[in-house]
Amino acid sequence: MAYERALYLLVENEYEEIRRHNQEDLTARRAAVYQAVPEIEAIDQEIQSVGLSIISLAVSAPADIEQRLLALREHQKALQIRRQSLLIENGFAADELSMRYMCERCQDTGTDLDKPCECYRRRLVMKAFEKSNLSQQLRNQSFKTFDLSLYSQEIDPQYGISPYTAMQNILTICSNFINDFDRTEKNLLFWGQSGLGKTFLSTCIAKELIKKGYSVIYETTYQIVSLLEDYKFKRSDDLAGLKAQTERLYDSDLLILDDLGAEFSTSYTNAALFDILNSRLITNKKTIINTNLGLKDLAERYSERVISRIFGSYQTLQFIGEDLRLKTSVNRYKQEEQ
Repeated sequence: MAYERALYLLVENEYEEIRRHNQEDLTARRAAVYQAVPEIEAIDQEIQSVGLSIISLAVSAPADIEQRLLALREHQKALQIRRQSLLIENGFAADELSMRYMCERCQDTGTDLDKPCECYRRRLVMKAFEKSNLSQQLRNQSFKTFDLSLYSQEIDPQYGISPYTAMQNILTICSNFINDFDRTEKNLLFWGQSGLGKTFLSTCIAKELIKKGYSVIYETTYQIVSLLEDYKFKRSDDLAGLKAQTERLYDSDLLILDDLGAEFSTSYTNAALFDILNSRLITNKKTIINTNLGLKDLAERYSERVISRIFGSYQTLQFIGEDLRLKTSVNRYKQEEQ
């Protein structure tokens, strides 16, 4: 799965900037060395001259070329040894006149053995994180940091299952959602009270898919509706920017629509949500919806068209248990009191 071209351009521009900085850094270091030790500048000029002589000799190919090449290379080596000695004697690093790279493996080209270097792949992922609107959350939220032990293992009589077991089942479904992302038409609706891990788990899914090369956008429903209103009613001088942001809501591989139900509910809101959800279903673009509302409340709040798309095309996953944020805060307070 390839990232969108805009991300590659951003990363390539970064590498160009890094290489420009590397060259400026080398030029500044060279000037400082030459000013402090003029003899080194003379040696560098002679090394360059010897290099040109080697090239010229190779082109002319005289009968005694091997002997003359050997003599020139030995002279060049002696000059380099003398230069290094002068650098160290005058308090400079041995590599003071060498190019310094952020990544020695690819020498800041982004390519290692005709393949993208690991540093290039990391930069692509970070750019995708930033573009998802989840860059801060993605730094410390992942399946590895998801703490299942926070969920009670006591059976909840209302549901006939413990929050722990319920979350185990949800984690399995989320794992399958990631693994089958290209092969499924499944969308997910996370619902339940606040503080049960809906947004955290959405972030975990986003992180894994971004690492696989998929485009992910995270927005609250309120932000989405505001963006669509601004674009429709031209409430900005940057209409091109608004258009690009709006198109990403429709085109991203995964849209995480957070906090459904917290926005103002109007006929326009319903129409806008229907358009996004319906368009993404038609183009098989996946969506995850998070809401604190119950299924009955959703049915009462949104139009029949919106609800039919959600209930008909989304796997609904209920989060149960205690507010984990409140539980964590209380435990931390108790520990501090002891």
